[in-house]
Amino acid sequence: MITRGRSGSVFLVALFVMVVGFGYLLAVQFEPTVNKAYVVPVQNVELVEIMKGLENENNTAAQKIVDLRGQLAELESKGAATSDEVRVLTQQLGELRGKAGLAEATGPGVVVTLSDSSRTPTLSDDPNYFVIHDGYLRSIVNLMRRYGATAIAVNDQRVLVNSPIVCAGPIILVNSSRMSPPYVITALGNPDMLADSISQDVFFRVLQMYSDQFEITCSLEKKTSVTVPASLDNAAFKYAVSAK
Repeated sequence: MITRGRSGSVFLVALFVMVVGFGYLLAVQFEPTVNKAYVVPVQNVELVEIMKGLENENNTAAQKIVDLRGQLAELESKGAATSDEVRVLTQQLGELRGKAGLAEATGPGVVVTLSDSSRTPTLSDDPNYFVIHDGYLRSIVNLMRRYGATAIAVNDQRVLVNSPIVCAGPIILVNSSRMSPPYVITALGNPDMLADSISQDVFFRVLQMYSDQFEITCSLEKKTSVTVPASLDNAAFKYAVSAK
């Protein structure tokens, strides 16, 4: 009787441990999965908010430019514009053109240069590590925005919040302009802040690691003066109409 009692107790204890353990495994397996499915990294949220803000500013500036042009044309057509009114409207128009990316911008900034590796991959190498991808350009542009750039260009193309940067076979399209390496990404802004922030970012460090291992070009320079060209096509103007 004593033996049977001890065996029953051991069985119950073992069963209890199994149930608790199974419950724990279920909790570990399913609860984090549900939570993680809805977690968005803080940096991504921050970047989305920045881009939304920039897009709104760009669209607002485009609309104001159309309105100011209409006001200026109306005053001139009526012969009612004084020199002061013309000067004020012209000044406002110039400032808004700069915000909308329709005017060339010059000032201090940084330049990031990316280019394919000059080394030929071996049969055991993954060739994707030896070339610059469109995602690299988009990531660098996003870093520049996040860290305070006021104007950005890739080679000779002004990059706005709605500018596409996509792969098209062996080339990359920026604003529908065909580009091949080297890719020179220019940003207007505080050179020290931009250079320090970009150089410490994890993504840029990965590119530098690729540079060491696969010999792609990845450089970052501070400049006392850079020039970002004007945008040749701002989609915001396609939908902006003059206020009546």
